Amino acid sequence: MNLRVRLGEGFQNDTVSVRVDGKEVFRRAGVSTDWTISRADSVDIPVQAASVQLEVAVEHGPRVTQDIAPAQTPFVEVRLVGAELQLLPLNEEPPML
Repeated sequence: MNLRVRLGEGFQNDTVSVRVDGKEVFRRAGVSTDWTISRADSVDIPVQAASVQLEVAVEHGPRVTQDIAPAQTPFVEVRLVGAELQLLPLNEEPPML
């Protein structure tokens, strides 16, 4: 099964990393939100476990860690609001605006 992590609102030329159970699975520089679709980037992560620890971090900025059950919430929306990263586990993919 896949866990889709979508970087949404608030990113402005940031370097973002994503870790699953401590292993880096995504790192990209220059991540910026396209406000026409409220999306900056996304990554599909193959997972086998019933629960994984997801960590998203902005280089020289905030980081957030949360346990996710991919079978129940296979989509995670990540937003950068002020100086805080928010993880929103969802059971269906949010629409692009």
